[in-house]
Amino acid sequence: MIRLRSQKPNLPRKREPLNTKLDKRIAGYVTAAAGAGLLTLAVPAESEIVYTPCNVPMAQDVGLGPAMTQLDLNNDGIPDFQFTNYIYSTHGNGESYLKISPLQQGNEIWGARITGNRHVTAAALSEGLQVGSNANFRSYPQGIDMAYRGHNSISGAASGNWLKVETAFLGLKFVIGGQVHYGWALVKLTGPGQFLSGSIFGYAYETVPNQPIITGKTHGTKDETEGTGEVSPASIDPHHNKASLGLLATGAEGLRFWRTGVNASAATE
Repeated sequence: MIRLRSQKPNLPRKREPLNTKLDKRIAGYVTAAAGAGLLTLAVPAESEIVYTPCNVPMAQDVGLGPAMTQLDLNNDGIPDFQFTNYIYSTHGNGESYLKISPLQQGNEIWGARITGNRHVTAAALSEGLQVGSNANFRSYPQGIDMAYRGHNSISGAASGNWLKVETAFLGLKFVIGGQVHYGWALVKLTGPGQFLSGSIFGYAYETVPNQPIITGKTHGTKDETEGTGEVSPASIDPHHNKASLGLLATGAEGLRFWRTGVNASAATE
């Protein structure tokens, strides 16, 4: 049997007023804090990488004029950059090129100056490089060559940071709502120097304005260590391309662990 213990009824407690001086002092602290904005909790924006995996072949010139492929880094329906593929040849003269152009005001591409060439080329970057305010960004309305070849009946010429690579990153700067954001695009060619048949193999951007992004990094925040992305191929080695054929035969999974490009030192002036 359960016995119920009798309890005395709860009587209301008598309220004791605070000391008058202490009461005024606390009120003063609250007023001062409110005036200084200390009672408002500011939540900082969290850095986040938005990654879009893809395998989009670039349009090829089939004799009808330059072929264009657009890139929308943040997938908002507004193209940010454009790749242009062009080839022309007649009577022993001709030229071919792959270039990238900004499509919105303020958008720029990480550029590199080739030794012995006054022109700037789009840098072919290795994985693990920081794309931010310290990068050598350039912007020309007509675009920046990634690779170029020209010839006549006597001689020929070639230039561009993408002539000796098969797969590498582009460092990109673009504007969203008037604020600068940084991103990268992974570009794969069918072979070293085969710039007329390239593909966009994924791209990413940083959601927080002016926050740098690491090439190849596909997720995480600025507080995480570098190199936590999913696109993490081997270090850039211009002579590594031939050894890559076996991995390429395995398809996208092989590419995930392999990539080539130029040495990071070649990506700066």
